[in-house]
Amino acid sequence: MPPATPPVAGLSWTKAADVGRPEAAFAEPSAEPTGPSGPGTAGHPGHFVGQAIVDDVAAADGRFAAVGYVALRGVWTAIGWTSTDAKHWALTTIDTTPASLAVAIAAVPGGGGFVAGGRVERAPAIWTSADGTTWRREAVPTLSNGTEWERITAILPTTGGFIAGGSVGPELGDRRARFWSSVDGTSWEAIPDDPAFASAEVADMIAVGGHVVAIGKLGTGQRWTGSIAWVSDDDRRWRRIDSPQLAGGIASALAPAPGGGVIAVGSDLDEREALVWRSIDGSTWQAAPRESSRLYNDEKIRMTDVAAVRGGLVAVGNYVGVQYGTASSWVSSDGLSWRRAGNDAALGQGEMLAITRGGPGLVAVGSVGAPDNYIPTIWLTAEP
Repeated sequence: MPPATPPVAGLSWTKAADVGRPEAAFAEPSAEPTGPSGPGTAGHPGHFVGQAIVDDVAAADGRFAAVGYVALRGVWTAIGWTSTDAKHWALTTIDTTPASLAVAIAAVPGGGGFVAGGRVERAPAIWTSADGTTWRREAVPTLSNGTEWERITAILPTTGGFIAGGSVGPELGDRRARFWSSVDGTSWEAIPDDPAFASAEVADMIAVGGHVVAIGKLGTGQRWTGSIAWVSDDDRRWRRIDSPQLAGGIASALAPAPGGGVIAVGSDLDEREALVWRSIDGSTWQAAPRESSRLYNDEKIRMTDVAAVRGGLVAVGNYVGVQYGTASSWVSSDGLSWRRAGNDAALGQGEMLAITRGGPGLVAVGSVGAPDNYIPTIWLTAEP
């Protein structure tokens, strides 16, 4: 028998031993497989009665907290997970209100807990927690006074407090970027509207070079048509960057670039190529050259998040063949050339959505089982 291939930090993953599942959504046994519905068709395996996804994760002071949502009978509700060793994750309640979703989380600097963001029904939502276990929803003002759908999609701790980014507009319609600010994570102010926010939604934010860079998606909640950036020197006034390099892709996440500046990751508009961009200050962007590690036989492939590590960068995402997807990761020392994970058994039918440093190395979160089931899943790897 040939010797086992040694694991590669950032590319070889194991699943966390225990990730809590909402009992009502994942009651055992699952439903019986459905039969073919017509000649020449194939049935799908049985479905759990509900679904759940881990959407984002943060680490602070020896503790991890993750946020997401569970669906049961067509209603989504915000939920969370917490861990002290990254291997065992206890399920926590974030909100009990139907139509609530938690999609972003940030650690409070200095070990002061966590701040999460999302929406509850039509309103933007912020939740705070000292330990990732017990959560409290904070009041978030809106510019529309509740007449429009508003949501928070990104949270950034800064030297002066916190910035939240998101959008206003119907779930499947035209959107307009929104920003909020807070000095403590509990009391929030809505930043006034600006022409720079038109037709976009904030995807991620990062502090670099004394200012804040935000990345955004253009289009609607149903179809993204490109990306833009914003730069702010005071967390309130934002300068819009309509970069031709960003226009042809969907940028999802930001991280510090090796040697300075910022890296953005995402995909092309049809998700046929995982894309990477680099910028010194957020004003001028350059796409990394095309390479085979970010292509998958002209099928779907995307990067969803990226983290700076000792050896450079680790990005996560997934690719999709005929039907089922596979979680994946990439490592890079310079942000330009990337190596993709192999066909690891732990990655099968997975979708990695977010990554963070902490504990034994790196932690990625998402789900396993699509398109038939979405089962909350957390993966671990060593840090390069």
